[in-house]
Amino acid sequence: MLQHIELRCQHPGEINLVQLTDTHIAADPGELLGGVNTTGTLLDVINAVNRHGNLDLALLTGDLASDPSVEVYEKLAGILRRIELPVYCLAGNHDDPALMERLLNSGNVSTANFLTSGVWSIILLNTHKPGTDGGCLSTTELSRLDTALERSRGRHVLVCLHHHPVSIRSPWMDSMALENGEALFRALDRYDNVRGVIWGHIHQEFSVTRNGVMLLGSPSTCVQFLPRAERAGIDDRPAGYRTLTLAADGVIRTRVHWV
Repeated sequence: MLQHIELRCQHPGEINLVQLTDTHIAADPGELLGGVNTTGTLLDVINAVNRHGNLDLALLTGDLASDPSVEVYEKLAGILRRIELPVYCLAGNHDDPALMERLLNSGNVSTANFLTSGVWSIILLNTHKPGTDGGCLSTTELSRLDTALERSRGRHVLVCLHHHPVSIRSPWMDSMALENGEALFRALDRYDNVRGVIWGHIHQEFSVTRNGVMLLGSPSTCVQFLPRAERAGIDDRPAGYRTLTLAADGVIRTRVHWV
């Protein structure tokens, strides 16, 4: 089911947004992931985001929780209220989509999955697959994607998900990719107005172009993984996030920021 929101943006025909991903919030404020305090780094990132001043919304692209629970999502909702923007969340492999739906729909926080403003549509997809770190687009989700794309004819489109749909040349991470990425691209290839696909999950910056469509992976708000690694490894980069400008002519301008 499409949950539609019409965005209110500062500049006509343009959307300025920030992508935060893989926050991995835990119930214990002192808990570490890869030696990093995830609550502390998220707060640092939020402070940096609030200083931008020209953003319209924030997208959180999954793995919001470390171990999902009512306590963790209530804590996260409180933290996200510090962001001076509307916040839209999708699920990752560490999340519980049902709990997110129940607990992340108040104040400035929402799990709406179809956002529009002017000449742009933003489609948020759920790739959560219970019991595995990999992802999958269910038949229902692929049908919802097609409905959203049909409703977006005449607009430029940005698609957002958690799992990476293409290889990032990192064997251990690629074993946890979107298992039916080809189904995603079959759906997208039927339309000529898709301009970008963004995701989280990989805890690193990534960028390629496929058939003129930008494919972008983004760093985590906490710990980063070594790029192109055979096995799991921690990079020494700090917390990060991505900003994107969706311009009226369909061009996407983007930058990764390190905190």
